[in-house]
Amino acid sequence: MAQQLTEQQKEDEDEEDCRTKEMQMVDLTDILSAIDMAVNKLCDIDPDWESSSTVKRGIRAILHPYYEILQEKTKKSKQMMLHSFLMFSEPRPGPPSAK
Repeated sequence: MAQQLTEQQKEDEDEEDCRTKEMQMVDLTDILSAIDMAVNKLCDIDPDWESSSTVKRGIRAILHPYYEILQEKTKKSKQMMLHSFLMFSEPRPGPPSAK
């Protein structure tokens, strides 16, 4: 019984961590998308293709660590979702039938 409670608490903590990570992932996605949109808009209004593409590459290079973090969080999130799905898909024993 105590082991089941400990396992349940661990699962609850894992779900809470997942929600926290997901929120951070959403924030990071929003920020990077906004920056990409701004850079694309800058490229659209700049008649000098060479300078705008240099700026775009520079900004992407500077933000590369954040894109990697987002990619890693996305991969972990998918793994957690698959793990959770498999855990809930396993048949669970029901209550003993009264005869």
